[in-house]
Amino acid sequence: MSLPEEILPLLTREEKCALGSGLDTWHTKPVPRLKIPSLLFHDGPHGLRKQPDPSDALGLNQSVPATCFPTAATSACSFDRELLWQLGAALGREALLQEIDVVLGPGINIKRSPLCGRNFEYFSEDPLVSGELAAAYVQGIQAQGVGASVKHFAANNQEFCRLINNSQVDERALREIYLKAFEIVVRKAQPWTIMPAYNRINATYACQNKTLLTDIARTEWGFEGLFISDWGAVEDRLEAVQAGLDLEMPSSAGYRDQRLLEALHAGQIEEGFVDRAVSNLLALIQKCQVHKNKPHQDTYLENHELARQVLTQSAVLLKNDFSLLPLKPEADVLIVGELATTPHYQGSGSSRVNPTRLVSLTQAVEARGLSWQYLPGYKIDSDIEDAALLAQARSAARGKEAVIVVAGLTEEDEAEGYDRTHLALHASQNRLIQSLAEVNPHVVVVLLGGGVMTLPWLDQVSSLLFVGLAGQAFGEGCLDLLLGDVNPSGKLTESWPFSLSDVPSSASYCQRYNTAYLESIFVGYRYYATAGKTVCFPFGHGLSYTSFAVSDPQISADRLPCGETLTLKVNLTNTGNQAGKEVLQVYTNPPQSTVFKAARELKAFQKIALSPGQSQEVSFRLSYDDFAYWNTETHHWQVEPGIYEILIGTSSTALPLSVVVEVESEHTPVGLPDYRATAPQYYDLPKNPADFNYGQFENLPGSVKVSPPVLSPGNFDLNSTLWEAQHTWHGRLIAKGALKIAERLVGKSTDNSGNTRRIVEASTLNAPLRSFIMGGIPLGVSIGIYHLLNKRFLKGLGVLLKSLLCGQ
Repeated sequence: MSLPEEILPLLTREEKCALGSGLDTWHTKPVPRLKIPSLLFHDGPHGLRKQPDPSDALGLNQSVPATCFPTAATSACSFDRELLWQLGAALGREALLQEIDVVLGPGINIKRSPLCGRNFEYFSEDPLVSGELAAAYVQGIQAQGVGASVKHFAANNQEFCRLINNSQVDERALREIYLKAFEIVVRKAQPWTIMPAYNRINATYACQNKTLLTDIARTEWGFEGLFISDWGAVEDRLEAVQAGLDLEMPSSAGYRDQRLLEALHAGQIEEGFVDRAVSNLLALIQKCQVHKNKPHQDTYLENHELARQVLTQSAVLLKNDFSLLPLKPEADVLIVGELATTPHYQGSGSSRVNPTRLVSLTQAVEARGLSWQYLPGYKIDSDIEDAALLAQARSAARGKEAVIVVAGLTEEDEAEGYDRTHLALHASQNRLIQSLAEVNPHVVVVLLGGGVMTLPWLDQVSSLLFVGLAGQAFGEGCLDLLLGDVNPSGKLTESWPFSLSDVPSSASYCQRYNTAYLESIFVGYRYYATAGKTVCFPFGHGLSYTSFAVSDPQISADRLPCGETLTLKVNLTNTGNQAGKEVLQVYTNPPQSTVFKAARELKAFQKIALSPGQSQEVSFRLSYDDFAYWNTETHHWQVEPGIYEILIGTSSTALPLSVVVEVESEHTPVGLPDYRATAPQYYDLPKNPADFNYGQFENLPGSVKVSPPVLSPGNFDLNSTLWEAQHTWHGRLIAKGALKIAERLVGKSTDNSGNTRRIVEASTLNAPLRSFIMGGIPLGVSIGIYHLLNKRFLKGLGVLLKSLLCGQ
């Protein structure tokens, strides 16, 4: 293919407008006369989901087999940049085998609340961890000649009504928390594409947000790639193109292409905007067309072993009283829990992978030739205690050297499209663990799931190993850890509170139209550390089968001038009798000031491997900018002078070492006024997050007015949902009919995941009419429904019939 600047003048206006949207669900449009090929996109944050049928927009049928790696919520716990590079490279090689040009991942949204249904796809509550690990992942994929698509840009922190919800975020929180990870990835890895999110940010849809796409990402950060919409996320194509969006996906069957072309002819949009979008697409096509060596088929076997390695390096040993773990192979052990034979190893939705193989824990035990006994203990699909199964397990547990209970969340609990409503395990699982602990003190719980869970039995069990969503090598990797073939070294990348009411976003999470981020910058450990609130397990926590000592902190200078860097050195020693890995973490604690700040902010981390008795000097570089906050008056990063404490340790609460540095003033410092009078809650954080106040949030500098939506039943548009329409008699009929159609589609599905029906139903009711195209429904159908909802029955039926007959 020729260079983009050579091709662009040869394209007609019609072709340029057409290139800005998909050919179908997964392909871009080709232009055969100019030898412009089509690109193929597919889902794949932790494994590829290539749909053989390009019309299967909802992914109702089995995808092409691919390696299912541990999800991002698990792999991030490795705190290992090199491991994430390898994971990305493995995905890139499989993409080459399946002739995929761009992998739609990674997802790097911040875990604002543990309830987010898609948290299993995201890395952390901390932007540094998310950004650093995602940058390595992107570099690994793109080193294979396959593009990555960093998503969902930005402030997409809930699944409920995600296509219409408005994330209301003050300017500091947006910059310091919700955009920072994207900035790190752009500056370090230059992803080939970024995917703007579904939601609005302070009233403007992400795909139409010029400030976000052009002013910040392109101009400020230097993003050079393509902006591709999330599927069905574009509300107004004209506004989106002018804001900086380059490609709308999926196909609108030519409807929006024609509208854009008409606007060009009418002078409603400058052709330069369209040319920019086409040029960025042509540049991406050129990158993807570079000759690549196709990997061998043994790649899948190699990647299964890599999936096993990712799990063993990421699993988190949360508790290990009396050093019960590791177990001896010859030990008399009982395994209890149906999840041991039918594991919950990945989430559901667009990231669901059809694994090349799946190894359960019982299969791994059998393959190793161990004589460990297994009993089901509970039924996965039931929250009701099975008395017979419980009694059987309780009887068998007596006298065992160890009882391994495999427990956790199930497919129904976490998925794209809807959020969790609580943090509890099934009551049947909790009762089983408590009952077994009554008859045997040597209970080991292996915990599966994509996020935080409440653990009412924690004090009663000896050991707790969190394997998260472990991928297809779950059984082998888990057994490696239980036997001590691999020493656990994972660390939590999100805080585990005691209850949902402790979560800082609990007062304002998961609204239908406007979700105010009342906690501002105080997300996760930033809140708990600043409010002095204890948690069940802190951010960064994770144990080992060996022990480590951190000592002798040294800093290169006790003063840090503007624009300079300093070096921090500490000594790490493996004081135990096994080889192991430790993650050293460096936090800052700022001086008191008129600018509210968190008492802890992670600024650096490293994972270090040491043999027994080995010591190593570990160095960290901290830049002047690492001490900056976002000044909402100047709209720039600013460093406030003062004495900063630098804390070093192994979690956000285990910080035994500290040094201090005096950070000097910038050359032209600009201060913020003291907002204590109008927003005191951000200086003296409420112990109960429910006490975060809407009025004080609105008084924050750079904040927004929180106003409830005004609903007008009977006056619908393409942003309306069938949920809203149910307030009218004819809307109820249409919604009922749509749900019946959705039910029939699910009935024909070859994907037997337990929550496909729930995902489709949630999308049917809560997605705006305009976004039905992401389900393969012609846009004309949505327009017809829109007329029907507004009681233009004849016109609506006419548009519907024409659309169904013509496919538009």
